[in-house]
Amino acid sequence: MRRLTCLSAALLVLFFCYFGPLPIPSTAQKVVERADSSPNGLSSDKQLAALIRALTDRSSDGLESIRGLDGTETGLEGRFQNVALGRVVDGGRLEAGCVSSLEEANAFFGRDLLTGRLVERGPYATESIEDIAAKHGMSVDEFRFYRKMLSDASIADALAAPASSSIIIQNNDGMNEGFNDSSAAFVVGEGGNSGTTRGAQRLNVFNFAAAIWSGFLDSPVTITVGSQFNPLSPCSTSGGVLGSAGATTVHRDFSGAEFSGTWYSQALANKRAGSDLSPANPDINATFNVNIDSGCLGAGTRFYYGLDNAVPANRINLLVVVLHEIGHGMGFQTFANGTSGTLFNGFPDIYLRRMFDQSSGLYWHQMTDVQRQASALNTNNVLWDGPNVNIASGFLTAGRDAATGRVQLFTPNPFQGGSSLSHFSTAASPNLLMEPSINVGLPIDLDLTRQQMRDIGWFRDTTSDNVPDQITGVFPSGNVVTFGSNVNIIWTNTGGFNRNVTIELSTNGGTTYSAIATNIANTGSYSWTVPSTPTTQGRIRVREAGFIDLAGVSSSNFTISLAPSSSAASIAGRVLDRGGRSVRGAMVTAVDANGSVFSAVSNSFGYYRIEELTAGQNYVLSARAKSMSFSGRVVTTENDLNVIDLIEE
Repeated sequence: MRRLTCLSAALLVLFFCYFGPLPIPSTAQKVVERADSSPNGLSSDKQLAALIRALTDRSSDGLESIRGLDGTETGLEGRFQNVALGRVVDGGRLEAGCVSSLEEANAFFGRDLLTGRLVERGPYATESIEDIAAKHGMSVDEFRFYRKMLSDASIADALAAPASSSIIIQNNDGMNEGFNDSSAAFVVGEGGNSGTTRGAQRLNVFNFAAAIWSGFLDSPVTITVGSQFNPLSPCSTSGGVLGSAGATTVHRDFSGAEFSGTWYSQALANKRAGSDLSPANPDINATFNVNIDSGCLGAGTRFYYGLDNAVPANRINLLVVVLHEIGHGMGFQTFANGTSGTLFNGFPDIYLRRMFDQSSGLYWHQMTDVQRQASALNTNNVLWDGPNVNIASGFLTAGRDAATGRVQLFTPNPFQGGSSLSHFSTAASPNLLMEPSINVGLPIDLDLTRQQMRDIGWFRDTTSDNVPDQITGVFPSGNVVTFGSNVNIIWTNTGGFNRNVTIELSTNGGTTYSAIATNIANTGSYSWTVPSTPTTQGRIRVREAGFIDLAGVSSSNFTISLAPSSSAASIAGRVLDRGGRSVRGAMVTAVDANGSVFSAVSNSFGYYRIEELTAGQNYVLSARAKSMSFSGRVVTTENDLNVIDLIEE
């Protein structure tokens, strides 16, 4: 049985405070709150600071690396977590953010938790639903309606697709606590959650988040998340811990690793190795604060257990938080220390290999410690550079380099403690799931996080046989097609790959592509009207919709010409049974007048293609398949491509 990821996962700390008005000193650029200067308040801040510092500890000191039969494993011992914080702002609106250091937490709150000194607040501001609706030119009710409709469609798509990985929520709670709490649900049916008890609703949210992730990631190893709800103290209107989560181990130099000398989160390492590299440990440990539902953060506050992303005021959207933190656990995180620039135990991780500083022109794994230290503060100039994110980021209107498709990472300045490099930038618009700010408009379809996962090595493997799916046999290839003719673009899928595809044309040998059809059903064939674009360097690319990988490309250039070829021709079509169903693996042959035999085998959708025939010649076309009979027929190759279906008698 195999496990799914959880690397950096995260802690969730929710801090609710009301701060009265305070004159802004000349030394502070922006002061919105003042710290509670009472002894009890400062003591509570110090306790919160100690908790955040322990959970975000980015030091590898004392962590033991063990060389095993398949690579090196290092236990993280609860370090390297991301911490989600919350605050109440003007009008009683709740803002939430995710940080990776105590310094970032200070900037989030606008004060030093250890001293009470006012500090400049960082760029964590979230948007109200009114602001987001206005950006879309809608009323709040209209925005809620369309957001729910899109979310429902995305989740239905994810849940309807055959899940090629399994994420198990391991219930570690005892009788009548946490997931097993028999207390009546706050609202039965809340946001589509059918649980009738609080425990059942909690488990439904976790399982729903796991199902969404399972629909987009493929792994032959089950991903186990050890989970529990426990009382976490202190928790009051001055602040409290919402929960914590983190990966248990990281691995390098195992079989199947894309790069040697590179750390991978446990779930991703397991996926690529094809086996559980740390069977004694769950991939993720997650503990959430059961006291949140007792209103410990303030009267009327609690978790929202809906599955619809329509969180009301004074509620913590548990589903979005769990989706976000699982994302960190799957590998949306670097283990480098942004403060010192040092690498974890002297080795880069797979995430930072995609972190590109456009000022220096260097990736993080190419830098020295000093260069990384400076880059961590290079606001808006450190970008995610991965082919799948780059090709899918075109919907962003901000936070993206238009020329390359690279997306900005979160690198605020000033921060003595470094930056939250393990997030997309807050400049991104529309908002993304893996931003540090948890906005009300965040999507639950995983948006660009799906492409980021592909960029770090979560290759498509729908059959879970640890062999990447492929698209092969793309046609046209090496022949001539004429302006205005109808040509069947044909491709073959390996494994069980059946996701929608995008089809593109290149007229310069594959240097650039333009869309022919986007996000269409993966049937193995598409009827294409050849455009009036003459070229001798035509290529067709068929790729998974929304991704650059997996993709199949014509094996050689073809020609788009005004006149049909007098020398080259092909025959293509489908092999079908009596009921019109595709026949896979049929041998199709074309025999010319000299007895020369040309052949092809039909793919999983029944499509075949025979190339290198001569235009203007007669061929006897026939098919053979087990227990089936097909009549031969004479075909004259008058055009460059003939579409002939062969049907069982």
